[in-house]
Amino acid sequence: MKDNGFDVPVVMIVYKRLDVTKEAFEPIRKLKPEKLYIISDGPKDRKDKKAVEEVRDYLDSHIDWDCKVYRNYAEKNMGLRYRMPSGMAWVFEKEDRAIFVEDDIQADQCFFYFCRDMLEHYADDERIGMISGNNLYPEAEIFKTEDICFSSFAMIWGWATWKRAWKKYDVNIRRWPRLKRQKKLNKFMTPNTRRFFTIVFDDLQYHWYRTWGYQWSFNMWANDMLGIVPKYNLIRNIGMGHEMAEHPGDTKEKIDLVSGVELKGFNLPIRYPKKVRRDADYDVMFQNGFFTEKIGLLKRFKYVLRAAIYERAYATIKRMEKDDEYFNNVLQDKYKLDEEGLKLNPGDRYRLINPREMCKSARKYKKYLREKR
Repeated sequence: MKDNGFDVPVVMIVYKRLDVTKEAFEPIRKLKPEKLYIISDGPKDRKDKKAVEEVRDYLDSHIDWDCKVYRNYAEKNMGLRYRMPSGMAWVFEKEDRAIFVEDDIQADQCFFYFCRDMLEHYADDERIGMISGNNLYPEAEIFKTEDICFSSFAMIWGWATWKRAWKKYDVNIRRWPRLKRQKKLNKFMTPNTRRFFTIVFDDLQYHWYRTWGYQWSFNMWANDMLGIVPKYNLIRNIGMGHEMAEHPGDTKEKIDLVSGVELKGFNLPIRYPKKVRRDADYDVMFQNGFFTEKIGLLKRFKYVLRAAIYERAYATIKRMEKDDEYFNNVLQDKYKLDEEGLKLNPGDRYRLINPREMCKSARKYKKYLREKR
């Protein structure tokens, strides 16, 4: 399996969890890639600063093979929503493909070579948007005869993609209102999964979720791209439920599901399927096992009402956004954004504000307009 050099860029994404970072970095250190990219968010406070520096120092002191190292270290905390996309965009300014490993993902060596082969074989196939190292359901029927599965639900726990797919990514999912009207999710989602993502995407319009991953899923679905899932699980998620996790609220059932799947490599090269076709049975199996939260009528009504309120505030904010002098003062004075922060997303600067603050800002701007008259 192994040859004299691993020539696909490997990207390590870290923050402040030194214990899991050590475990996640060891397989990369063993692999010895020719190019290593490191993306690190900045600290939120003084306590975080020490932890962030410890992680960065550890990596610097343990890169003990001959390779090109590229570091993208944020000085201030950008949060997942902006740190991850900005870091990945930085990678794809230099590369046309890359393998991504976050600090809580421990990968089998097979994972890297699997991604490398898939990246090469499907490099020009616009139907394929990503390669996943994760498979929570290796017992699925398709894996009795196939080495890979094409799915709409490939996961980003150890994954790879191309620049051609990444350049379609939009952290603010501007196409969602139109795709929602077209009922695009109905084509491949179970009703419960569709209700979940409708709520998520509605909220993402107004920055309720401070994340980037759901937007990647949206990118895949909006552009009719499929992900590749290996027949065995090639990674281990060692961060779910971690006390320092950015999203620590996973249920015990979900943690048990993820931790219960064996990490297992397999022989390469794989046998490529003759056709690129989504496996509907695997997707249903995944949805029924992973998206199990029941969303009742009362909860759905709450989210619909909230989205309606934010939509009205959004319309006012869009008007305020065109009032450059007023809005720049709001961002700089109230939210303490520096020049770098203002440039994070020039077309949608209001999304740097959380939804509740957005509503307050909309009310104040309406008052300002009345007084201006």
